Amino acid sequence: MRSNSILCALTFTIRILLISIIGLLLILIFNEFSQVRKCVFISSNSELIIVCQMRFIAYSEKKEYARGLNFSCSLHHFLNSWKIADQYSYDFKPIEDSKVVYVTYSSSNHFSEARNQIRSIRAGSKNKIIFYDLGLENHQVTELRGVCNLEMRTFKFQLFPDFVSQLMGYNFKPIIMAEVFSEFEHYWILDTSVRFFDLQPFIHDFYGNITSGIIETMAMRHPSSHSIFATTNPEMYKYLPMDISLAKSLEMLDANTIFIARSNFTREAVKWNALCALTPDCMTPKGSNVFCSFDGDRYGKHAHCHRYDQSSINIVVSSLLERDGWKRRDRVQDDSMRNFSTIKRGDAYGIPLSIPCQ
Repeated sequence: MRSNSILCALTFTIRILLISIIGLLLILIFNEFSQVRKCVFISSNSELIIVCQMRFIAYSEKKEYARGLNFSCSLHHFLNSWKIADQYSYDFKPIEDSKVVYVTYSSSNHFSEARNQIRSIRAGSKNKIIFYDLGLENHQVTELRGVCNLEMRTFKFQLFPDFVSQLMGYNFKPIIMAEVFSEFEHYWILDTSVRFFDLQPFIHDFYGNITSGIIETMAMRHPSSHSIFATTNPEMYKYLPMDISLAKSLEMLDANTIFIARSNFTREAVKWNALCALTPDCMTPKGSNVFCSFDGDRYGKHAHCHRYDQSSINIVVSSLLERDGWKRRDRVQDDSMRNFSTIKRGDAYGIPLSIPCQ
């Protein structure tokens, strides 16, 4: 009789421990997946199945327009590592000119452009430059190490799916944007074709307009002279839907020059852009190519081409601005960024860099 009582007590204790362990596991799993919009835990054949949803919501005039396909939950660990998952929150902080970081990247075939870009930055700013090596030659890396306040980083292609290593898919750009997001309050994302000039006082005024709320915290200002619709592979809309009438009316803005001030708005934009970059059917749908064929109408007709990361970030930012009812400075007519930056492609040769600290 006594042994039965002990056995019953032991069985009860074990059950309580098991329930506690399961409860703790559920809490840990919930925290791990808290960045997704919904998590459903389903018990099937004594197994725990996690069904999660990370679906981009398109807005038009503050109203939900459509929802895209679900991004794979296998990507959630990237969002956590970059601190752009939904559990992270960022308050906008006023911009200090001297702390703004310039982030750029290049493979060996664009190194001449990179030289002239860096020289244009250093002509007006001593701020930190971060340079991502996408496949430079050794002598090019050595040359860059001679530039004062420039940090070299090797892009770690091995951490990502194989398709990211195809540079013409531009998947690396949203990934770089995401990697530095938690490090810096304010930074530029720059193609090697970007040239700066007359930085002062224009760039100070530009930062002031962001701090005051006149300009949004993810700013693109170089117009492309065609609509988002004209140069976006329609397959991208499966993951990043957009009101087509809006896509035809909005001018696409170049993604070669982007200023990012950390905020909850930019966290969302960076997150969805990165998820698209890590999903080949989103960023690089089949049949995509960069060569456009315009037939008169550069807004209402599709030009049979695709702008990859530029299409992605334009869709995402435009939708978030629609959600928030953005009615401030016109993003196309505003020339404040063009007062101190321009685009120059195809530099065949650049004078070797020699910009030591003094």
